[in-house]
Amino acid sequence: MSNTELKDEGPSGSGPIDPRTRRLRIVVLICAALDCFVMGTVYLYSVFQPFVMESFGATSAAASLPYTLSWMFMTVAQFLAGALHRRIGVKWTASLGLALMAAGCAGCSLLPAHAIAAFTVVYCLVIGLGLGLAYNTVAAAVVRWFPDSKGMATSASLGMIGGAGILLAPSFSALLVGSGLKIAFWVQALLFVPCIVFTLLVLKDAPRVGTAAVGTDASATSSIKVTVRVPAPLSALDVLRKLVRTRDAWLLVVLYFSLVPAYLIASSVFVSFGVAVKEIDASTAAWFVSAAALCQVIGRFVITGASDFLGRKAMFFTVLALLTVGALGLTFCAGALYAVAFCVLSFAYGGGVTSMPAIISDRLGTDNATQNIAFAELGTLTGSLFTSAIINVLSTEVALAFSGFFCCTLGISVLIAIYSGKRA
Repeated sequence: MSNTELKDEGPSGSGPIDPRTRRLRIVVLICAALDCFVMGTVYLYSVFQPFVMESFGATSAAASLPYTLSWMFMTVAQFLAGALHRRIGVKWTASLGLALMAAGCAGCSLLPAHAIAAFTVVYCLVIGLGLGLAYNTVAAAVVRWFPDSKGMATSASLGMIGGAGILLAPSFSALLVGSGLKIAFWVQALLFVPCIVFTLLVLKDAPRVGTAAVGTDASATSSIKVTVRVPAPLSALDVLRKLVRTRDAWLLVVLYFSLVPAYLIASSVFVSFGVAVKEIDASTAAWFVSAAALCQVIGRFVITGASDFLGRKAMFFTVLALLTVGALGLTFCAGALYAVAFCVLSFAYGGGVTSMPAIISDRLGTDNATQNIAFAELGTLTGSLFTSAIINVLSTEVALAFSGFFCCTLGISVLIAIYSGKRA
C-alpha cells in the first residue's frame, strides 16, 4: 500500500465546498460583518473626546489616554481569546467580548463628573478586553471559513468596522450635543444587544474535516477515498512556544506596530486638535469623521480585496506610503486639507489592519489562526504604549510627523524582510 496523502476539503482546506457549507459560511460572514460594524463604534472616540474633556474636566492628553490604552488591553484579550475559544467555543467567546464592550459603555455612563481616572480604567480595561475577545475570534473564524479567498472575506467582515463611523458619527455627534455624554454611552451599549443575540444563534467555527486518498496495491483499479478527522490543533501553550521561535511571527508583530501610532494619534485628537489649531469647526470636524470612516471602509475593501489579486506585498507598500502622506498632511495642513489628510490616513490604516489577518494566515497558516493573530497583535500593544509615550512628550504636530516617517521606514524594512524569506 502506498503512503497516505491527506487533503483538506471544504472550509479548512482548498477542496470542493458543498452547497450547504457554502450557505453556512455566508451566514457566518454576515454575522461577522454585523459584529464588526458595532465594534466599530469605538472608532468614534474622537467625536466623544471633547465631551469627555468637558464632563470629566480633563486635558486633551488625559482624555486621549483611555482610547490609546484600550488597544493595550485589546491585545492582552486576544491571547485570552485563543484559550477561551478552545474551552467555550467561538460563539460564546465572541458574545462575551461584545457583552464586555456593552458593559463598559454602560459603566462609563454611570461615572460621576471629574472621575477621569475611573473613566480611564473602565474604558480601557472593560471595553479594551471586550474588543480584543470579539475582534480576534471573529477575524480568526472568517479566515478559517474562507481559506480560498482570505482577502475578500476579511474585507467584507472586518471592513465593516469603519461602517459605524459612516452611519453613526453624525447621529452620535447630534446625540452628544443634545443629550450629553451619559446618554450617548447608553445608546452605544444598547447597539451591542442584537449582535450578541445573532452571534449566539449563528456564529460557529469552520469544521476541521478532510479526506485521505488511500492507494492500493498494483492490482487495484482505483484508489479509495475515506473521510478522516484532521488532527487536533496544538495546545495554546505549544502554539505560543512555536510562535516565539518563528522569524515571521516576530516580523508580523513589527509590521502591525508600524500601522498603529500615526492613526491612533490622529483618531484620538482629530476633532479637538482641528478645532483648537487647524481652523476647522466642531460640526464640520464631526462630518469629516464620517468621511474618514467611509475612506477607512473603502480602504478595507479595496486594499484587502485587491491583495488577493495584486499581492499582499504590493498593497502593503501602498498602505505605508499613504500613511506617511496622511501623517504629514495632518502635521502641516489646515482647514479642509487637514481633514482630507485624515481621510487619506484612515484609508491606508483601514486597508492595512484588514490585510493583516490574511498576511498572518498566508505566512503562519490557518490552523491556529486565533493564536497567530493574537501574537501579531503584540504590535498593537507596543504601538499603543509607544503612542501614549510620544503624545505626552512631543507636541501633536511633531508626534504625527515622527510617527509617520518612523513607522513607514520601519514597515517597509520589515515587509522586505518578510517576503525575502520562505514561508514559515
